[in-house]
Amino acid sequence: DLDVELPVDCTDDTYLVTLRHWLKRIGEEADNFDIIFFQAGVDILEEDRLGRFNLSHKGIERRNELVFDFAAKQQKVPLVITMGGGYPKNGTDWKPIIDAHANVYYQAYQYLSRFKS
Repeated sequence: DLDVELPVDCTDDTYLVTLRHWLKRIGEEADNFDIIFFQAGVDILEEDRLGRFNLSHKGIERRNELVFDFAAKQQKVPLVITMGGGYPKNGTDWKPIIDAHANVYYQAYQYLSRFKS
């Protein structure tokens, strides 16, 4: 169990440096994993009305890559990806939110396609 506090209005750089640090530490210090859950929330987007962070779509894509890379280093450990969050600021423009959710799974597909034999 690990909670990492980040500042309100956190941007790509702060978020990604922090994530990279903790994924590295977890990979080095944790025991073997049985399963990895990736709660791929998009309420960290700058377009989200309830989230308190200001990540760009590129920042979320980079987050996804870091998590996929971490999971790939864990030999044959299943990765479960779930959606989370995502609420448009104006209440009607769902496109950035839906695009971010869809991109998580598209990136997962692209990533896993590299390992096909």
